[in-house]
Amino acid sequence: MDITLVIPTYNESDNLPILLERVFGAFRDSGIDGKVIVVDDDSPDGTWKTAEGLKGKYTGLEVLRRVNKRGLSSAVLDGFDMSESAILGVMDADLSHPPEKIPELLAPILKGEADMVIGSRYVDRGGTGDWALRRKISSRVASLAVMGLTNVKDPMSGFFFLKRGVIKNVQLSPKGFKIALEILVRGKYDKVVEVPIIFQDRIYGETKLNSGVIFDYLCQIMKLYTYRIIGS
Repeated sequence: MDITLVIPTYNESDNLPILLERVFGAFRDSGIDGKVIVVDDDSPDGTWKTAEGLKGKYTGLEVLRRVNKRGLSSAVLDGFDMSESAILGVMDADLSHPPEKIPELLAPILKGEADMVIGSRYVDRGGTGDWALRRKISSRVASLAVMGLTNVKDPMSGFFFLKRGVIKNVQLSPKGFKIALEILVRGKYDKVVEVPIIFQDRIYGETKLNSGVIFDYLCQIMKLYTYRIIGS
C-alpha cells in the first residue's frame, strides 16, 4: 500500500540528511513503497533548503515550506493534506525516533491487525535512553494526566502510523504539539497497537520544549477532556 511519512521540521538542517538516509534505507530494505513529506516552518537555518537539495537523491521526497505559519500539529495536518496515501505516518526530525523501526510499526496495519500503531516508550522493551530522572518523571506525569482520555501507554509519542480512514472527516485541532493524542481522542478506529522503541536525545540542534509548549499542552488536554465529556 502507498505510505507517506510526514516529518515536521524547524531548525533541523544538521539532523535531516542523517534522518532521511535512515528512513529511505528502512523503506528500501523492507520493500516499502514509501514517500516522505518534510514540512518546514521557514527555518532560519534553512532546513527547507537542505530538504530541497536532497530531492534529487530521494525520488519519494517532497518539501512544503510554510511561511508565517508555526506549530507541529498544524504542520503534520498540512502534510497529511498534501498526501493521498492510504497510510500516513509521523516522526520527529531530531533523530530521537529510530527509523529502523518503521517496518515494525507498519506491519500491524499492513496485516489488518490495527488501525493505528504507535512507537511507544512505555511498553515492554521500550525506553527513554539516557534521560535524567527529572525528565522521566515529567514525561510520566504528562502521560498520567491523560489517563482519562485513552488507554494507550504512550499517547504523547510523536512516532506513529495510521490508516487515513482514522482521521477522514474528523475535526482535529492544530493547536499544540501532541497530535497523536488528538487523534486518539477524536479519531475513528477499532484497534491501536503499541510497538516498543528506545527514544534517544537529540545530538544536534535545540529542543523545542519550552513554557509556551507546555501551556499549549495543558490547553489541549482541557479541550480534549471537554470533548470527551460533552462531545464538542
